[in-house]
Amino acid sequence: MTALTYSLDTSALIDGIERFYPRRHFPQLWERIDALIAEGRLHISEEAWAEAIAVDAPVREWCEEEGMGREQSMYLTTAAVAAIAGQIGAEFPQWSTQGGKNGADPFVIAVAEVESGIVISGETNGGPAKPKIPYVCSQRQIGHGKFIDLIRAEDWIIG
Repeated sequence: MTALTYSLDTSALIDGIERFYPRRHFPQLWERIDALIAEGRLHISEEAWAEAIAVDAPVREWCEEEGMGREQSMYLTTAAVAAIAGQIGAEFPQWSTQGGKNGADPFVIAVAEVESGIVISGETNGGPAKPKIPYVCSQRQIGHGKFIDLIRAEDWIIG
C-alpha cells in the first residue's frame, strides 16, 4: 500500500493547533505530524504557508519554531502547480470574488493533484454558487478531509 500524502489548508492548521488538538495537550500527535513532514508526506502550498504565518500567533509559532524544519513542508509553486491552480481559477471564477480570502485554496488543491494526495482543510460544503475546498475537490476527484481524517487515515492511536 502506498503511503498517503496530504496538502494542508491554513484552516486545517487552525483547527489542529487552536481548535481541537492544542500542542500542549497532544504532543505525541504533533510529533507524528512532524514525522510526516520529515517523510515528505505533508505539504503546505507556498501560498497557504504565507497565510498561515500571517494568521495568528499559535499557527505562526508552529510554522516558524526554530530547529523543527517545518519549512520543509512548504511546497513551492512549480509550473505544474501554477497551471492546475490557473485551471481551477478558470473553472470556478466566482471563487476569487468571495472577499479575497480564498487566494491559497486553488494552490492547496493543485498540490494535492500534483502529489496524488488528499486535501485536509477545516472547510465544509460549498457549491456552484459559492465554491469551497470540499466542493471543488469533489468536482476534480480529489480526496478531501478534516484534520481528524488525517489521524484516521494514518491509523494513529494517541495515548
